[in-house]
Amino acid sequence: MSTDSRHILGVFEDAIRHLNDDIRQMGRIARANLDHAVRGLLERNQDFCNRAIADDEQVDELEKQIDREGVEIIMKFGPVAKDLRRVISTMKAATAIERISDHAVALARRAKLISLREVITDTAGVQTIYELAAAMLKDAVSSFCEGNLESALMIQGRDGDLDAAYRDYNRALTSHMAADVPNIPTYVDLLFCARFIERIGDQSVNIAEDAVYLLTAMDIRHGGKLPESGVKSPDPK
Repeated sequence: MSTDSRHILGVFEDAIRHLNDDIRQMGRIARANLDHAVRGLLERNQDFCNRAIADDEQVDELEKQIDREGVEIIMKFGPVAKDLRRVISTMKAATAIERISDHAVALARRAKLISLREVITDTAGVQTIYELAAAMLKDAVSSFCEGNLESALMIQGRDGDLDAAYRDYNRALTSHMAADVPNIPTYVDLLFCARFIERIGDQSVNIAEDAVYLLTAMDIRHGGKLPESGVKSPDPK
């Protein structure tokens, strides 16, 4: 390999590494925004809510940066096979993370309203679905950045647990709402908060599906299945 070729390869690898670092940072900020929004809700703390809202701008900027970097890599290096999948999948994962942060912002805005009203005990029920969604988000981003196929494949099944917890919480809120009419506005806001968290789980599934596509070249969205051979060979060219 010539000196020029080695230099170009080194520049390309640095660009890919930087792209991966950006998506990791983006996921870290989005998780923090979710944490702050839920803490704001549970602790009736508007400062946490305001922090989640303000820090969403960092996620937005990182999404635009990843898009710029991805397009530049494609135009400059013309990557193929897994390298091209890396760029495309990272840009798609960035979109999912941006939406996750948007859901955290929406939750924080509802939490600010709730903090101004009478306390209701059902608010604490958010903790269960939050823990499930936060863990899914953390593991989805990690599986994408670390190339962990087994972890990525498990995310879909875990979404079923989140959906079940979300439905249980919805039923409880709806039941208590009928007996506590003065606090109906708060119950409605809590229903929205739970929905935002459930949607974060759905977006985490999207990130995990992007990881599977990156590692196997197989599209498992919308019920698509990964052949057994794909699990055994997670790094096709």
